Amino acid sequence: MTDWWDYHLIDFLLFSTRVYYRLFASFNLAFWPVNLVLYLAGAGVVVLVLRSGTGAGADRQRWLCRLVPVILALMWAWSGAVFMGYYYQPINWAVPYVLPLFGFETLMLAVFAVRKTPLQFCWRGDFSSMAGVALLVLAIPVYPFFSLFSGRDMMAAELFGSAPDPTMIGTLGLLLLARGTWRWILLPAPVLWCLITSLTLWAMDQDIAWLPLVAAWLAILGGWMDAKSGVTRKPVATPPGRLNSTHHQTDKVGFIE
Repeated sequence: MTDWWDYHLIDFLLFSTRVYYRLFASFNLAFWPVNLVLYLAGAGVVVLVLRSGTGAGADRQRWLCRLVPVILALMWAWSGAVFMGYYYQPINWAVPYVLPLFGFETLMLAVFAVRKTPLQFCWRGDFSSMAGVALLVLAIPVYPFFSLFSGRDMMAAELFGSAPDPTMIGTLGLLLLARGTWRWILLPAPVLWCLITSLTLWAMDQDIAWLPLVAAWLAILGGWMDAKSGVTRKPVATPPGRLNSTHHQTDKVGFIE
């Protein structure tokens, strides 16, 4: 009989590295229109967030703070139901145990999209903002090219919005750009997935196994720094020229309760 300490992490994987990455090729080939639309929608939302500074107009902030969690909820639902549930589950016995993370995050994002005081997403110029932008750059323009760097076809690229890993990293990036109460509820699911996928990639001897760990660490550190400084509870500054025109909207947009 083999003792338990003789097992290695790779022994718990019932698939090879080649089979794992072929899932993405099959997924992208079958659903490329949806995956591409989600990818472009996510990139577009990030551009809008970065262009909407703390002095952005009230109307723009109002619809943007609703749009971001809606787009993220669609991404989590699609990635969880289609890729995880349909493609990944047949080869990984652990998938049923992590699918609730996707369901929980999708539900919470939907709640944040419709609640009375939604999150606000904008560049603040602090550590969390810089870390968030770094994660978004990693998740959107950089992550798909890891497929080429590893000698695989671009059809097997992991895209933000449909593939779990870049979607989790991008979600953490946007959450670091967010301000508002109860934001921490949205952090555990992507952080836990980053830990899980890092173990999986490490077991498959992938060079990028450390990247999700860095993303999780930055999210935790940024969240802790924001909580300590109270930045997410501070009122959003309004340019002097807009004080009169937006005074009646301040309670709805200018402050996070």
